[in-house]
Amino acid sequence: MKALFHIKYLLVFILFSAFGCEETILDQGFTIGREANFQVNQLYTSADGQYTLKIIEVSDSRCPEGVVCVWSGEVSVKGEFTENGKKSSFEVHSVVNQQNVQPDGFTLQIVDAKPYPKYGSESKPEDLIVTLLIQKK
Repeated sequence: MKALFHIKYLLVFILFSAFGCEETILDQGFTIGREANFQVNQLYTSADGQYTLKIIEVSDSRCPEGVVCVWSGEVSVKGEFTENGKKSSFEVHSVVNQQNVQPDGFTLQIVDAKPYPKYGSESKPEDLIVTLLIQKK
């Protein structure tokens, strides 16, 4: 009886632990006007097949957790956006927006980037998942 009591609490603990985990879902597609998650060196196609997006480079200079910084830093993303076979390069920044280079007729905005850097742990750009919002002007 006592073992059954402990098993019940263990199952409840596991259940609550699973709900506490944050998972970022990656899909190889995106929709104009909706946020979507992207990784470097992956080709993504829009749901209607008219557009593709490929991130070539991600730079993450955000101030790591556990460190006090003068500037909070930013995330910047460089890539290629294709509309009906016409390829154009883009560069967007999470903070310094005046340096943005947008594809003709569109705006790309960095909404989020995960995981957030932590002091003492090294991360690779290919591990970063960037959430972008792509909109028509």
